[in-house]
Amino acid sequence: MKRKKIVIWFALAMMLLLVLTGCSSNEQEILNAALNMQTINSSHIQTTMNLHVSGQGFDPQVQQQIDSVAALLNNASLNFDVESTYNDQKTVGKSKAIVDVVTPGMKINIPVWVDSDLTGDTPSLKEIIKLPLVAKSSLPQQAANKDYLVMNPLDTKDSGLDNESLKQLLEFSKTFQEKEIDFLKSYASRFNPNFSTVANSTESISTDDGYKLVRCYEIRLNDQQFKDLIRYTVNNFSQDKEAMDFVKNLVDSTLQMSQASDKEKSIQAFDKAFEQFDASKTVFLASFNAQMDKLKNVTLLGDKGIDLKYYIDNGYVVKESGTIDLKIDLNQLSQFMSTIDKKSSAADTPKGSLEMILNYNSDISGINSPIEIQIPEVNAANSFNMTDLLKMEQKSN
Repeated sequence: MKRKKIVIWFALAMMLLLVLTGCSSNEQEILNAALNMQTINSSHIQTTMNLHVSGQGFDPQVQQQIDSVAALLNNASLNFDVESTYNDQKTVGKSKAIVDVVTPGMKINIPVWVDSDLTGDTPSLKEIIKLPLVAKSSLPQQAANKDYLVMNPLDTKDSGLDNESLKQLLEFSKTFQEKEIDFLKSYASRFNPNFSTVANSTESISTDDGYKLVRCYEIRLNDQQFKDLIRYTVNNFSQDKEAMDFVKNLVDSTLQMSQASDKEKSIQAFDKAFEQFDASKTVFLASFNAQMDKLKNVTLLGDKGIDLKYYIDNGYVVKESGTIDLKIDLNQLSQFMSTIDKKSSAADTPKGSLEMILNYNSDISGINSPIEIQIPEVNAANSFNMTDLLKMEQKSN
């Protein structure tokens, strides 16, 4: 149970890091720009990601496997080219994404279109994927000569929801986003880790209006600062009444949307667990802080740490780039876990350290500009859906 709680709070800390709300003007500028991006009607985002993996100190057989995986990943990249356009209410929209997976000797191109209309009595959401040759080669013969896979997540036959339930789900999604934005704005004023992680400068970059001087905000965290941020976030969030009420209302609302016959029992069980946590919060925080003290001896970030840059122009993010350097020493991690689980044995201590460095870069253009997206025509001759595919596979078996 303790491990599960630590994982939950660790994920929470990571989520807040990406927004990094706080009281300083620099952090507030990032938050405001991030919230503004939720209101735009159209954009064109081009993103490139790559991962560098390295490992050392492992047993020879394991080291060979890591080196083989590293040779593949370190020369690969993942590219996204996404165009989208929506109405003001975000209820009608279209988007097109071209995903390129580039590996040594191979490039896989996957175009994806999404056409949504969440208005009226029968909301629709159609996702169309143009299949690459490498994917078609593994399909049943009846589908191998077709170009598109079509998915309809809101189709009552596929989702298992009736129209009324779909309407409730969509309304919940809309109202939750509004509540989330209101909460983040409010919570930002009470979130202040008391150490500066954000610097700003002016840089010239290419924008829709040509090269311009824009403000660049850079978030930098080393290993110790990252742990300090986790500790502060968990302590601050769990003791903030509005924050905890937000979590409780979110989970209650999500459970209420469930189609399960015993959902009321699930809601009551969660509410009881929430009350128990609230009553024993002091004990939990004491235990959590004790574990964080022990975590000082465990490396989580490499020398590059976390370095995120946001380029902001006219209140919008027009470019992002970042490096996240994760480094794990298995011996350190094993020693830490043994302090949590007394049953674990140190007789077979793992060896080796693994480092993964994620780099990404995003250029954002066409904000609130007209964008034309053509959705391909699909029919029984050139496409199939997931239900069709399952039927084909059943026949082939």
